Amino acid sequence: MQYNELLKKVEQGLFWLDANARHAIELHETFTFPAYDASIRALIKGTNKVRCYKICLDAIYFEFVMTLMRMYDSYERDTICFKTLFEYLSNDFVQDFEAKTRRQVESEIQSARKEFKSLNGSHLLGRLRTVRNNMFAHTSPNFNRNQVAKYGHAENLLKRILSMLNSLNSAIGGKAEPYDKIKEYWKKYAREFWQTLLSKG
Repeated sequence: MQYNELLKKVEQGLFWLDANARHAIELHETFTFPAYDASIRALIKGTNKVRCYKICLDAIYFEFVMTLMRMYDSYERDTICFKTLFEYLSNDFVQDFEAKTRRQVESEIQSARKEFKSLNGSHLLGRLRTVRNNMFAHTSPNFNRNQVAKYGHAENLLKRILSMLNSLNSAIGGKAEPYDKIKEYWKKYAREFWQTLLSKG
């Protein structure tokens, strides 16, 4: 594959991984406020709203885990994921990129690659993959539920993914994405949404 074609693939991969990351942030903040803020549970305690509240939280967390795991799918076929992206970011490509842009990016890319490898073989990712494969994508009654991820695991993975993505964004695009600002904006949207939704009726 020629350099220009590879660069297009890299930029496309980063674009869609960033889109997934932003969606994961939105899901995380939409889940966090009603899940952990005691005032929401106090507001609906003893009402029929509790039933739909739990269904909504489970559905949001399901989509949160699925969005994160999508970024760690296999690179088979035409799947945009970290594994595919790092295949494109070969040593030859990085050398060509540095020569054409006159920027030193190898250390940032190697740092991101190291984090990817560390996560890819981790218990954290393994447990989330078990949840996705055996509970969300399929219904499997025969697996060790002691190895299932718990609340907090997906949040930890998101934090590490955002750091890794911004190493790549800085290297290839020349700037980091404002993930912290997106989190703060969405936190406000989520609080307003849930307070309004659950206070009516």
